Amino acid sequence: MRPSTATGPLRHWAPEVGDAEVAFACPSLPGAPADALPRVWPGRGLGLPETDVPGLVTALGTVMATPQFWRARRSGAGRGSEQIWSVPHTDPADGFLYVVGPCGRWNNTAGYRPVHSFAIPLGDVGGLRSRLAAHLHTG
Repeated sequence: MRPSTATGPLRHWAPEVGDAEVAFACPSLPGAPADALPRVWPGRGLGLPETDVPGLVTALGTVMATPQFWRARRSGAGRGSEQIWSVPHTDPADGFLYVVGPCGRWNNTAGYRPVHSFAIPLGDVGGLRSRLAAHLHTG
């Protein structure tokens, strides 16, 4: 049985760690509308339903424990600092948390779109985790 919150089931994050980036699959949740998927503005930012944030923070921590993450950090890949990611902000109209930063691959489109997967450069994972964890802490 999948854990749930007062608003429904929690998404299971399954990171696939490569040599340069980590990809996150975003399975649809049973009974959830399509607009409940994470949103990506390619090369620009990430939007998550507020209920997905704690699970993604945990998954990012798992990625940071991999040898690939530390090799990427040592090689200077990515920017590595939380300053590359904006301070997260919540849009009360849609219940999403948005953060600007290097998510997805630039493809010359504008705006946030629902996605079933997204990628983050390995060297930038720690900065995103710091920003999201601080958001949860200040809550």
